Amino acid sequence: MRPMYIRKVTKTNKGSDKQYDEYRLVKSSREGEKVSQRRLLVMPDLRLPQSEWKYLASAIEALMQGQEVLFEDTEIQAEAERWFSAYLSRMAQTQEAVRIRPKSGDDYEQVSLSSIANHHPRSIGAEHISLSMYRELGLESLFRELGFNQKQQHDAALSILGRMLEPGSEHATAAWGRAHTGLGELLGADFSRLSHNSLYRITDLIYAHKEHIERKLRETECSIFNLQESIFLYDLTNTYLEGLAEGITKARFGHSKEKRTDCRLLTLGLVIDAQGFPKRSRVMEGSVSEPATLQQMLGYLRDDQDKQPVTVVIDAGISSEENLAFLREQGYHYICVARNKPVPADQLDASKQVRIANQGDNDIRAQVFKTDAETILHCHSEKMGLKENAIRERFCSRFEAELERISASLAAKRGKRKYDHVTDRVSRLKERFRSVSSYYSITITREGDKAGSLTYACDRHAELNTKYSGSYYLRTSHLDLSSDDIWSMYMMLNTVESAFRTLKSELNFRPVFHQKECRAEAHLFIAVLAYHIVNAIHHRLRESGINLSWDTLRKMMRNHQLILTTMHSLNGETITILDTSVPEDNHKQIYKALNLSPNPIHRKMTRHKLV
Repeated sequence: MRPMYIRKVTKTNKGSDKQYDEYRLVKSSREGEKVSQRRLLVMPDLRLPQSEWKYLASAIEALMQGQEVLFEDTEIQAEAERWFSAYLSRMAQTQEAVRIRPKSGDDYEQVSLSSIANHHPRSIGAEHISLSMYRELGLESLFRELGFNQKQQHDAALSILGRMLEPGSEHATAAWGRAHTGLGELLGADFSRLSHNSLYRITDLIYAHKEHIERKLRETECSIFNLQESIFLYDLTNTYLEGLAEGITKARFGHSKEKRTDCRLLTLGLVIDAQGFPKRSRVMEGSVSEPATLQQMLGYLRDDQDKQPVTVVIDAGISSEENLAFLREQGYHYICVARNKPVPADQLDASKQVRIANQGDNDIRAQVFKTDAETILHCHSEKMGLKENAIRERFCSRFEAELERISASLAAKRGKRKYDHVTDRVSRLKERFRSVSSYYSITITREGDKAGSLTYACDRHAELNTKYSGSYYLRTSHLDLSSDDIWSMYMMLNTVESAFRTLKSELNFRPVFHQKECRAEAHLFIAVLAYHIVNAIHHRLRESGINLSWDTLRKMMRNHQLILTTMHSLNGETITILDTSVPEDNHKQIYKALNLSPNPIHRKMTRHKLV
């Protein structure tokens, strides 16, 4: 018997002159005068220098023969065990693997108990529910129709589902696909040699078909979930880019919702329906004005839209008079928060308010006003009033404390009393507390080029209390809706806020590390596609009374594992069994709600003689 050895082979890529090295575990055998070589394993990321290959090959061979290997060099031992597990995994996925079916007879086997070992535990539960919904939404067949070859189809699934299951960069997703997930087994794909460049290429290809993909997804979701597109919710958020982002023309400095004023931004606009399903998305400049985006987004959506009446729900940042006029011209109804006070204060009458909602300890009342073109709802939330009152008191106390510090410095022995310096301090302070500072009058007396004293007073106290009273106005073009319906439809904006929270916190929307515009936009689009699947899963689970965050759900389902078990039989064979762990009760509950089998794969067994 000739020993195993590791051979280095230089190969050339098809279609280019680029060369690369491949390492193979090879075994030689002689039959008469003929010597043949059999490749047992390809080792793409060999971590040991060539001087130690001989010892590594010997250690792997010993493991294949069922011997216990104990090396003083722990690095060689760890590497040998890693490649032995890879060999077993490859054997379990070969065409020689036999699917084990339940049968009436017994299939007993005499095996060595000490040889039983579990290798390559991989998450399979979260992948199972995600891939099933990915297929139900038609993404797999859609990519096939777009001309993606089989590898591109597998890479597309890994890119999108990886964003759901292990959010990270393309480099991190490739590492996860190679070593931590059972997704390859579910797809019938081999991700062991996947490079992150493959994921860069596939995201570019997916983004090239963005318009078609969004249109098809919308049609499929409407059909599967019987969606009534009578309400559209629109909002936008931004994300910051790490690095200079000089190659991204849309990257701009602006108001960062993450307070990253040092980074350029990109803005994502999202139109969703009342059930949280995205209709259209668009990446815009980071410094874009919120009101200016609405007409652009609805223009993109109008070509796909049926002629049924649609109500657009927007917040105060987008509800400019120009946008409201545009919505009326285009035949849309709208509901929004008023940016001003459309009803004079003397027309408000608490006795005419009616209760429109009672959420536990939160009593919400409203007074209705009608005009020829709009219904206006003056709403007051008791709980919001208490919260805003606390905010007002905190801001005012901090603002007044800072004013007292400036005043005290004027009387201090070494205090800076230059008049221009003091006025600059007050100006900066008013800017910091601009939400309350405009309600104060501040007087600084002047003594030559120095400031003498500082006095202040809140002389618009009633207006300040009104601002932080928990009251707001809703405007709508609907003239026939009740107060309860108007308020309920406006509260659907929580749905789009929830969508953005999922994108930001659970799908790694922020930050963006790419320095090319197409790559940055593709990164955001992959997150939106992942959100389509997450929202569809949530929708199904809510029908069964299950309300779990995506983060909680995927962590719970990771406990359902794919495991490779090996053992040595009495007749000198190695038996390899690839199977999933027994699903727990919470796994079964999720599978039942999604109408899925609790056994994502069929058990497979291989037998081979010890080398």
